[in-house]
Amino acid sequence: MPPAGIELSVVIATHDNLPTLKQALEGWRRFAADQPVELIVVEDGCTDGTREYLADLLARGWDGPALRVAHEDDAHELVCTNRGFREARGSLVLSWHDDMFLRAGWMVPELLATLRAYPDIGLLSLSRGLWFHHVDAPVRTWEDTVDWRRMESTLGPAPLNWARLYEVDGVMRPWVVRRAALDRVGPLDEAFRPTEWDESDLCYRLRAAGWKSATHGYERDGAYVHQLSTTYARTPSQRRMEIGLRNGSLFYERWSDTIRAEHGRTRASWLRRATPAGWVATARQAARFATGRRDAS
Repeated sequence: MPPAGIELSVVIATHDNLPTLKQALEGWRRFAADQPVELIVVEDGCTDGTREYLADLLARGWDGPALRVAHEDDAHELVCTNRGFREARGSLVLSWHDDMFLRAGWMVPELLATLRAYPDIGLLSLSRGLWFHHVDAPVRTWEDTVDWRRMESTLGPAPLNWARLYEVDGVMRPWVVRRAALDRVGPLDEAFRPTEWDESDLCYRLRAAGWKSATHGYERDGAYVHQLSTTYARTPSQRRMEIGLRNGSLFYERWSDTIRAEHGRTRASWLRRATPAGWVATARQAARFATGRRDAS
């Protein structure tokens, strides 16, 4: 077993987002203090007091999971995530944003049980996955890269997606990956830095090595909340589209033949390994969706 019984390493990259980071850390302190978890905060050239806050927190101690801090010089998300991978001591590594807030103590036990039960799953998304479809047309614009005909966002078919995990081709953060899989295929490819399309590239490399990628809507189940937008706020919209086109083009250059050959395959599914608390929370959320108070798609 990894040092101190750690099974899950949670990598949190942060840049000048201290009030939000504090909320993220509080979620892990409140709901995972007794779990076999370590937090690795990658402080990415912060100038807003984050560095000092984390140093003080380590000096005086806190009552949450094991906490470590690494420093990068404004390297952005992808490079910071890879730094966290190198630092991680757990057999599973979770890529987490600093604007994601854990809200349930049952999520970590379910993730650990799921990856133990299903060794063919190399990576599991906690939000949504992507199905890639072959389109017989070139990628020339940013809109081409995200065309729904090419890249379909999915939780898997309803209503069984409340109770099952579904195989996908690509993912969006947050996601948990096996350390053994990273050791086999390598970390996120820094050709995609600062970010975008790196995750789906990793999924295709994992599939080529024999692992599947899966998704389940844990945020929809109430396990966590994603505030959104604070990570992307570092890059103006036009620049993001330029990066998205460049990285999307690289992704399709690498994997278009594989997509053409495999997009019509039958994809696997797995029953969730939820705790009783997880099933109860899911039932409550499903009831809310059924009554029309939330979008169930």
